Amino acid sequence: MKVSTRAALFAVTGNAIVMGAVGVTAPIGWLLVPGVAGMASRPRVAALMSGWAGALILLSVAVPIVPGHRGDRGALATSALYLAVIPVLSWRRRRTRLSWSRAAVPTVVDVGTGSVDRPVMLAVSRVPGELATAVFVPGDGLWVLIGMVMGDVPDLGRCVRTVERTFRSAVRRGGAGLWQLPALLTPLVRRHAPDGYAAATFVRVDLAGAVQVLRCGGPEILGLRHTADAPDGLLDVLDAGPGALPLGAVLEPVLVPRLPDDARIAIVTTGYAVAHYDNYADAVHHTLRCADTAVAAARLLDSPTSAAGASVSRNPPGPAVVIDRIGGMH
Repeated sequence: MKVSTRAALFAVTGNAIVMGAVGVTAPIGWLLVPGVAGMASRPRVAALMSGWAGALILLSVAVPIVPGHRGDRGALATSALYLAVIPVLSWRRRRTRLSWSRAAVPTVVDVGTGSVDRPVMLAVSRVPGELATAVFVPGDGLWVLIGMVMGDVPDLGRCVRTVERTFRSAVRRGGAGLWQLPALLTPLVRRHAPDGYAAATFVRVDLAGAVQVLRCGGPEILGLRHTADAPDGLLDVLDAGPGALPLGAVLEPVLVPRLPDDARIAIVTTGYAVAHYDNYADAVHHTLRCADTAVAAARLLDSPTSAAGASVSRNPPGPAVVIDRIGGMH
């Protein structure tokens, strides 16, 4: 559950009014609602809500028209510490969702979380060697990296962790465009995977919902559009051609296309393309027709099935991203 800014402020204000009306002076009565709402909010909303709750507490002490929060130093210090911790816990919770713990169960996470103007779902398959991480940069937008490290790699886990950590650090610092990321990450892949490479796709979704991609060995990007002639959706190749070489190969100039706003976009790895080699486009088309964006992302984790309906592989085909149209799920 996600709590909007308006709902959070209304909840905190209403709680303060009720506590004053019934004469509750114990700090817990003034802090329980901000704490619960803060853990269900984005870090920025949690910080705003904590500040507003603190202001209402001080107001109830300074203007004791009705019984308010206790005014002794110990109670105020306890409440201040509690309110300061709420945004920190909210931030840690969000970071935990975006920096995967590599559990054994595939996961689909809404990495857009309302911060950009279209839903963005990241499906993490948990297969060895996958690159799957997302970072939201305030004032900039959402950045996503998905891919697979392939070849003879001495320490696969270390290679993945290093590439993901460097990617997150680079986009948080700012100043790096999509086209600069391959030059930054290629030396790391060469160092940790001298006989391997990383086939990856970088994605940036700005605050208005505009999508840019850079494929470094990743497969073509497909999207679904609904038209009068194709009510079930027309599958388009949104970014064709070979793209740039995989990370770890020779660097070359790259182009960063902008993808259309009116298409639901599927971004998968080479693992998916190889697993569905005989019906790659059909598999994506069928998946993107799902009504729910999260369900569509989850189905991109499914292994292909045989004619008898049985899965042909026990392992998911790698991570995937589904980006819905601007304005929400349709």
